[in-house]
Order: sequence, then structure tokens, then C-alpha cells
Amino acid sequence: MPNPLLLILYLFSLILIYLMWKAYQAFSTRKKWREARSYIFDEEDRRILDVYFPPYPFLSSIEKERLDLKIKYFLTHKRIEATGELKLNKDMRLLIAAHACLIIMNMDLEDIYPGLKNIYVMEGSYVEKKNLVNPYTGLPSYSPRLGESWKRGPIIISWDAITQIIHSSPKKHNIIIHEFSHHLDQQDGHFDGTPKLETDLQFHQWASIMGGEFIKLRGKVSKQKPTSIEAYGATNEAEFFAVCSEHFFTDPFSLVRKHPEIFQIFLDYFKIDPRKWHVSKPSNGDIG
Repeated sequence: MPNPLLLILYLFSLILIYLMWKAYQAFSTRKKWREARSYIFDEEDRRILDVYFPPYPFLSSIEKERLDLKIKYFLTHKRIEATGELKLNKDMRLLIAAHACLIIMNMDLEDIYPGLKNIYVMEGSYVEKKNLVNPYTGLPSYSPRLGESWKRGPIIISWDAITQIIHSSPKKHNIIIHEFSHHLDQQDGHFDGTPKLETDLQFHQWASIMGGEFIKLRGKVSKQKPTSIEAYGATNEAEFFAVCSEHFFTDPFSLVRKHPEIFQIFLDYFKIDPRKWHVSKPSNGDIG
């Protein structure tokens, strides 16, 4: 029979280790935010955000303050690296961070995209190395991709796709919002189109509304009927969430008109109303 005193000491040791670990995490988190607050935007940073990041001029001073801090945190603690021959500059990194942090701007978070350390930026599209030929069609199994998100990182995005966001402002498409929505989806440990929610009621509403809308989209796509939500969203529940997130931020008036229930639960989740800004093409030069 185990010695009761040794068992108590063992349990006490486990509790002490746990408390020390929690204290270390809290200290580390505070240190990261202090480092983010010490990051200073210069006049050129402000100009880039005003000219090339369409939502920025329409945000309130409080919202800008929240967004700025999260952008600074992102730039301080995430590595944004180029792949291949692409050359990234400070302005390009700033715009990537701005789009990534926009969708979490009003969320109360201890960490920004926890677990994510690296964002790789390629010049154009890419295909997987193991792009085997489909024996039934004779075609490659995977089409070229503009981005990809793995559980707890990294994230890969195409700069060509990002420049389309900056210069052309295509409705319903934003590769950064798409891939970072995937990362939000995975924060509860599952890649299923349901991000970490605050209440059971929110979860049940999400499951009912998103589940029903996903089934409707799949039915229309299978019958080759026109859809207001990108057909790629019918791939699975995870892609449906990411595609709807793109719609919410890039074409909110269309989403609220055609899918008001989706718009409302996204309004509750993201805690921001994209209808306050519009997307316009910049005219003061190029980035990158």
C-alpha cells in the first residue's frame, strides 16, 4: 500500500509545478504585450494603412487603438518570411498583419493566434509536391493553391493574391481573411467550421444556422445552381466558415441581404460590423 505522506507530497509537487507553469505563462504573456506596446508606428506606417488598408480610415479612434496594438503584437511575435525569389519589405509585412488582425480586432484575447509562429509568403500559386495523377481523370489531384493553413501553423499565402486585395478589391475574396479564419476555426482543437465560442447558446445557434446553410449550399452546388456564397465553401464545413468569413468582411451588404442569419452570428462572433467601411482602389503608387 502506498505511503500516504509520499502520495501527498507527490500531489503537492504536481500542483506546485502546475501553478509555476501558469505563473510563467502569465509572465510571458505580459512581457509579449509590453514588447508590442513598445513598437512605434512611423509616419510611413500610418500612410500605408490609410491608403492601402481600406477599413482603416473608417475605424473609430478606439478601434484603431485596438487594431494597432494587435498589429504591433503580430509584427513583434510572428515571423513573416518570403519563399523563393520573392522579396518582402516592411510595408508588405504591415499589410499582411493588418488584414490578419482586422478579424480579431474587437476580440478580448490573451494571445494573438496562439501556436502560430511562421507565415510564409510565396510570389504566386503552388501545388503540393505529391501531386499525384487521378487515375480516373488523368489530371493532377490538386489544383494550384493561393494559400494554406495547418493546425497551429504555419500559414502560407500568395503575394499575388494579396495584391489583388490591395489594388483590385475583388468582392468576396480575401486570401488572408480566409486562411486566418481557418486558424481561428482550429483554436478549439477541431477543424470543423466552428471556432471557439463563448457560450453554449452561441454554439447551438452556430451549429443550427451554419449547418443548415452549409447543407443548402451543397445542394445547390451539386445541382449546378447559382449561389451567392462561393461554391468552394461546399467543400466541407471548415471551408464554408472561411468562405463566409471572406463574404462577411468584403461584401457584408450582400451577405446581410441574402443570408441575414449568417451575418448576425458573425456579427456576434467577430464583434465588428464591416458595413461601416467600403473598399476602394488606392491611387498613390504600389507596394512591393
